[in-house]
Amino acid sequence: MKEIKNDGKIIATETIFPLVSYKAKDILWTVAFIVAAIIFPAILAHTPANQWITGTIVNSIILLAVWRVGILNATLVAVLPSSIALARGLLPAPMAGLIPYIILSNIILIAVFYFLRRSPMVGIILAASAKFIFLFALTSYLIKINHALLVMMQWPQLFTALAGGLIAVGVIKILSKKQIS
Repeated sequence: MKEIKNDGKIIATETIFPLVSYKAKDILWTVAFIVAAIIFPAILAHTPANQWITGTIVNSIILLAVWRVGILNATLVAVLPSSIALARGLLPAPMAGLIPYIILSNIILIAVFYFLRRSPMVGIILAASAKFIFLFALTSYLIKINHALLVMMQWPQLFTALAGGLIAVGVIKILSKKQIS
């Protein structure tokens, strides 16, 4: 949090989005986000409508990581869960070839949100759209995959990124008011 003062009085607080931080508390936050992004999908792996629930949760965790620990630390949060989920057998084997693209789409989500952080709702809409457009174009024109995976990599990506973004913005607003450090 950054305090904005006028004549020595605090008139507002502003949430700071760090680029990267190696403070102990930020490293702990990064680890917590990574663990959350791994644990929630693992717990919910066999639930009906898994992608809708876990996709929303993971997208919100990634966006909260951008807000709390910065763009570079959030990239770790985007890279590790997909890789571990594949290694643990939580993803269908045919998705193995898509993991680098899923990670890249999450990095796109992170970058767009980070650079539009002054307008969080605009950032969420554009970040989710950029992620969706990347995956839609990739799976429609460049990579041939079976229909079930094609569906997973297109429209649900937009909706889960938007839903996760709305959750993240809500949490950011709540925590900013409480001035959680």
